[in-house]
Parts: sequence; structure tokens; C-alpha cells
Amino acid sequence: MKTKKNLLVLGACGTLAHTVLTYLKNHRHLFRKLYLLDKEPFRDDNFRSLTNLDASFVRLNLTSRHAKKFSKLLKDKKIDLVLDLSDADTELTSQLIFDYGKASYICCGLSTSSYAPLGEALNEWIDAQKNKPTPKMPHIFFTGMNPGAVNVWAAIGIKKFGVPKEIIEFEYDTSRFMKHHKEKMVTWCIPEFVVELVTDPAEIILGDHKIKSMFPNGLYHTENLEPLFSPVWKLKSYPRGCMSTHEECVTLGNKHNIPAKFIYTVNQETMDFIRKTYKEKGKVEESDLVIGSNVGDSLLGSDNVALRLDYEDRAVYYFNSASNENLKECSGTDYQVATGVYAALFTLLFSDLKPGIHYTEDLLGTIFPKFLTDNMMIQEFVFEKQGKRLKQISHDPHINYGKGEFIKM
Repeated sequence: MKTKKNLLVLGACGTLAHTVLTYLKNHRHLFRKLYLLDKEPFRDDNFRSLTNLDASFVRLNLTSRHAKKFSKLLKDKKIDLVLDLSDADTELTSQLIFDYGKASYICCGLSTSSYAPLGEALNEWIDAQKNKPTPKMPHIFFTGMNPGAVNVWAAIGIKKFGVPKEIIEFEYDTSRFMKHHKEKMVTWCIPEFVVELVTDPAEIILGDHKIKSMFPNGLYHTENLEPLFSPVWKLKSYPRGCMSTHEECVTLGNKHNIPAKFIYTVNQETMDFIRKTYKEKGKVEESDLVIGSNVGDSLLGSDNVALRLDYEDRAVYYFNSASNENLKECSGTDYQVATGVYAALFTLLFSDLKPGIHYTEDLLGTIFPKFLTDNMMIQEFVFEKQGKRLKQISHDPHINYGKGEFIKM
């Protein structure tokens, strides 16, 4: 990094931003000016404040109506790097930054005004980029845990074992409030959670730009998680997970022209409530759920994410479990996502990326996987297929990737 950059963080008042900014105190020296932007007012707390971040706050609702104000902000503050932790329209935000031409952009996922389900909307966006000029700066799209970290798990496995016949990703977030609450909780963005499981149809990526849609939604298209999780995580009983789709399924499925699917569930009290509410009302509203951040109101349980690369003769697993009890500053979910965010941030600071849009599965030659494996306990299991049985032939309890000094988030 030749000169310190001016950093702008979007969505600075959200739960994920609370985690990212808490850790940013450790890295504030890497940036010259720090600007925080959100449509809501910023409120200091014991974890992060405008003073201890040496930051300036801008209140702005990033919509098309305020696009000129945002563009002026980029120019006036000489922004070099934009970290988007918001739910603002990704297409709008990224295009404004591309037009500015002097800042790199990091986002966690595709937020869009399109009514199309995620897989379809993302493929449309990818196709549209092919007909546009290459951006003048390097940008990293869709980073966090999933998408983000798991893309790199897949890339590491594919480099080591070859392209699989299928990628299966599955997640069981057992997080729950330590003290009894009548409200039902999730640890991730409520609007996105509702869209994934209720609003959008379930989607399975079949290969390059090929999608199977299943209606009405993932609540009606489920899969038993026991055959998937039991080789690497032992439980007394396993729930059924909902079929959904994520950005990583699309980009990995497109790149390797193979099927990729995502199966997701959270604590079963919340899932039972969601199913009952949808059956009775025909919908689930954002106000039906609350966020469990693990800050102030402690959480039990963990967020458990696994990726299975399925081959003719073997199955290769990558698995991470983030426990809420081991954290005070955030939930296990937000720690996982923040790790992928910081891996991208460090990549743009310390790796030499070409101008254009980069997905995390294409960043093995950068600092990204080194940062990721330094800060996330990622297990690798290799199983040999023996009929319907899997025989474990190797286990690495904490994979490493890359050389150099340890990097702490």
C-alpha cells in the first residue's frame, strides 16, 4: 500500500457494520480519512464511536433520488475505497462508483429493486456487465461468509482435488437468546432472510446460467440435513433445511458449469414460527422477527456452515462453526461475515488487482485466503465413497493457505 486511502463505509448503523467498525479500531491507522454513511442516525456505544474511530458521519438515504448527492460526496471527499454493508441497490451504488472512476468498491451481496428471484436477477446483472466498459478500478463483489469465504473454500478444494460434479452448501444456525424472549430471532439481516426463505421461489443452480425454480418458496422445498452434516458434525437429531440460493451458487455454478445448491435453516423455534405464520397469513413480515446481535442480549448456540464438493469417488468437506459464547462484540454469524469483509478489504489494500470486477473464488493468488485462514477455523475432511458409506481418509482441523506473517482481524 503506497499511500493511505480515504474509506467510506455504507450502512454504518447496521448490525454487521457494528461488528466491522468494532474491529476497524484495530486497523484505523491503515486509512487516512474515514467516513460513515447511513440513512439512520449514528449512535455511539462502548464498542465503537465516532471519536475512537476518528470518523465523520454523513446521513443520507442512498436512492436514485439522492444519487447526485452521493456522487458529489465521492468527489468532494476524494474517496478511494467504498465498503458497502448496506441494503441499498447494489446496481445503483456500483454504477455511481464506476462512473466516479477513482474508488474501489466492496459489497456483500446483490441488493436489487428487481422482482426477479436472486439467481435470475444476478445472472441478468452479470450479463449486463459484459456489455459495459471494464471499470477503471479493481472491485470485489459478494464477500462475507456466504458469499465470500465459502467461495474461497471451494476454490481451495478445486485447486487441490479438481472440479467436482456438484457443490452443496448447507448452514444450520442454532443461535437463540440466552434469556427467554417472546420474539423469534435470527442473526442475519431480516429483510434478506424473509426474501430468501419466503418471498423468492427456491432455486437450484444447474450449471452455467441454468436455474431450476421451485414454487412457492424454500419452506415447501426442504432436505434432510442429517446425511450432509453427520459426517462432520454429530448431533442427536438433525432438522430439515430450506432450499434457497446465494450469490456463491450462481458464480461458482457459472464458472465451472456444475450444479450448486444452498440449504439453510435456523433455530427450530424460529423455523416453526415462520412456517406457522406463513400457513396462517400467507406471508412473513419483517416485523415478525427480531435480530439477535449478541451485544447486550447474549446468545447461545452457533452458526455452522459447511461446503461439500461431491466427486465420483470421494466427498470433500469444508466446515466452520462460529460460537456465540466465544464472542462478546458480535454474533458468530457476524464474525463469519466480517472475516470475509476484512479479507476483501486487505486484498484491495495489499494485493495488486487488475481493474474490473472480481469474485472471491478468483482471488487465491492474493492475500485473501491467507487472511481468511488466519482468522477462521476451517476444517477440511476428505472421505472415500464406499457404496452409500463415507470412509474418512484425512482431516485437517484448521487449514492454512499462503505464506507470510499471521494477520489478525
